[in-house]
Amino acid sequence: MRHFPPDTARGVALTGPETLLVSSFESPAKSVISWLLDSLILLPEEWDELPPQEQEEFAKLNSSEELLAQLVRRHMLTPFQAEAVRDGGGDDLILGHYRLLDVLGQGGMGTVYRAEHLQLRRQVALKVIARTVEGNPRLLHRFYAEARAVARLQHPNIVTCFDAGRAARTRLGGGSRDYFVMEFIPGEDLYALVREKGPLPPHRACDLFRQVAGALTEAHRHDLVHRDIKPSNVLVTPDWQAKVLDFGLARVPNRNVTEVGTLLGTVGYMAPEQARDPSGVDARADLWSLGATMYWTLTGREPYPETGNPVRDLHRRFSTTPDPVRQVRPEVPAEVSDLVARLMETDPDKRYPSARTVTTALTGFTLWLPTAIASPEPAARSSGRDRVLVVDDEPSVRRWLALLLKAQYDVGEAEDAETALADVAKNPPDVVIADVNLPGLTGTELVDRIRAAIPDPDRVKVLLVSGAVPAEALGGLAVSGADDFLSKPFNSTELLSRVRTLLLRRGSRAAGHGQADAAGRAGMPHRPVEQHSAVHPTAAAEALSYTISRLLVETNLAAEGHWARVIRYVRALAGGISDQGEYTRLTDPAYLDLLASVAPIYDIGLLAIPRTVLMKPDKLDQDERSVVQTHTTAGAEVLMTVAGKYAADVSSLPMAAEVARGHHERWDGTGYPDMLTGPEIPLSARVVAVVAVYEALRARRPHRPPLSHARAVKMITTECPGQFDPAVVAAFISVSSRFDQIHQGQ
Repeated sequence: MRHFPPDTARGVALTGPETLLVSSFESPAKSVISWLLDSLILLPEEWDELPPQEQEEFAKLNSSEELLAQLVRRHMLTPFQAEAVRDGGGDDLILGHYRLLDVLGQGGMGTVYRAEHLQLRRQVALKVIARTVEGNPRLLHRFYAEARAVARLQHPNIVTCFDAGRAARTRLGGGSRDYFVMEFIPGEDLYALVREKGPLPPHRACDLFRQVAGALTEAHRHDLVHRDIKPSNVLVTPDWQAKVLDFGLARVPNRNVTEVGTLLGTVGYMAPEQARDPSGVDARADLWSLGATMYWTLTGREPYPETGNPVRDLHRRFSTTPDPVRQVRPEVPAEVSDLVARLMETDPDKRYPSARTVTTALTGFTLWLPTAIASPEPAARSSGRDRVLVVDDEPSVRRWLALLLKAQYDVGEAEDAETALADVAKNPPDVVIADVNLPGLTGTELVDRIRAAIPDPDRVKVLLVSGAVPAEALGGLAVSGADDFLSKPFNSTELLSRVRTLLLRRGSRAAGHGQADAAGRAGMPHRPVEQHSAVHPTAAAEALSYTISRLLVETNLAAEGHWARVIRYVRALAGGISDQGEYTRLTDPAYLDLLASVAPIYDIGLLAIPRTVLMKPDKLDQDERSVVQTHTTAGAEVLMTVAGKYAADVSSLPMAAEVARGHHERWDGTGYPDMLTGPEIPLSARVVAVVAVYEALRARRPHRPPLSHARAVKMITTECPGQFDPAVVAAFISVSSRFDQIHQGQ
């Protein structure tokens, strides 16, 4: 391996095992580039893709410090790699067949890095044993026991182990480094997720723990007892897939590596019998820990908070039980609370008999639990329709909004805040659309007065609009009490979508009980009645999008698995986006559920395009491209026509129409059909635009083969300037590896 000399001009200690003989005419930057390429820290193919002029500019830089900064800015090195090179640790960035990219986490047994296979370019999570453990045979044995335990298990909810080995350090006297390699999963663990966003909705928690219970079923089938199930060992991906981590304490069949009297596991999530004797536990100990972890997820509380006194904490474990979940959080269904209590029974014989049984029970819950907890209607209306109150001091704006909304809702009007408050007190609306700059009270002050004026303030959703306040500043109004925000001018599709989403967050009207739910799941229209029912608000949308997606697949306009992939792509992308301004909407479960459910419909208009054009095995000419471009308006028109008849039954149709119409708009205004610019493009369409392009690039087309993940990412992030929302692109970069896993069906 070649190496470059210290950069004495900048004081950067770039040293290594060998000395590179540098010509007196060779710049420091050029020698650094040579070494980085030889060592594969800098990928040769990425360097070769640079135009020769740019390569020459890099080589002429006056210092290696400046070079490293430029490579980081061009995303050719990560900040972690650049820092390691500056500190003289560049050799440690290559470990066996892998190059290290970043640090994911650290623990007592070692450090976990984000890494990449040098030949396959597949990103992985690479765990390197801590230097303090290297000389301890017992701990080294446990380190490899974890690798072997995980390698035996093949399950979509268990992190896969790809490789393990021992790599010699290149530095003199460096010894060796033991490591094992796992799949890289973007996301955050349950502990961080609940700390950041609060307890999860019951339906979401049940779905996640159904997956965790399935993972434990697989482990127990191999006679492996995890012994350390806890929130920080359950990773949740942006598309809500659970992954069980850290089998380092797993009890291996016919082999006991635990000394009697040794306490292994995390006290707050450890079964009572495990606290007494960890060497003698069976699979039911994992079920207790599963229940304790579910307790945290549903309540945001530790079932047994640690006091700092281990003896007292263990005594509480043996002599007390935590408050029932339903007592801490009354909106959790009694059946779910009872399931957690049964899992956490002190007597193992009183728990569920197996993880498989728990999986079955939780599967049932995910089928009938509502996606939101509905509240009673404040008052029945003779029309049976939701009511929208428009508050604006401009008569023309009020008139336009009333005409737009009256086909679907009862509409009231108010010219100022005082008139609006009187209307709210007399006949509380479901949604208030208010301008920020009202005479007398401002829109934000009106929100406060509305919240204080009615017994159940969450029953009235407030959409603030403004033509003076930028969209990014409007996002902060949600923190002050508003439920959503919209910058003028806006189009009718966007407004109707926002109103419908707010109504879904408030609750969902549906036809009587199970009959209505069944009709919605089948995507069939039903007759609304004056009754408020907690049903899945996106069920009809999912049924509709699945039907359309299957039709696209069967006509060779989409690849097999299109429907499920697109939904997961949208959720993954939303999970990586910054929580600021209008993007806060993507953190609203109701909005995200609705967007994910309609996203697969984006190309419905292709069904109206002649097959001879769509299946042409060569590039399209200008006329043919113009024909294909009509699919955006054709699809939107079909969906809005259906919405005019069935909007009350399939509430997602307006958003589906804005996605179909807007997913080919470009951030720089060069897209079609309306040539919208920047934030003028509906957020839903901006998100689906990236998803649709990635899906298209990875699929086979008549005129080209499918592209690799790396090539698709490069095209989206660097080769299409001005096409996508920069914030969405940044999110895509952060979760791109998850896109590849979704594409591969993981």
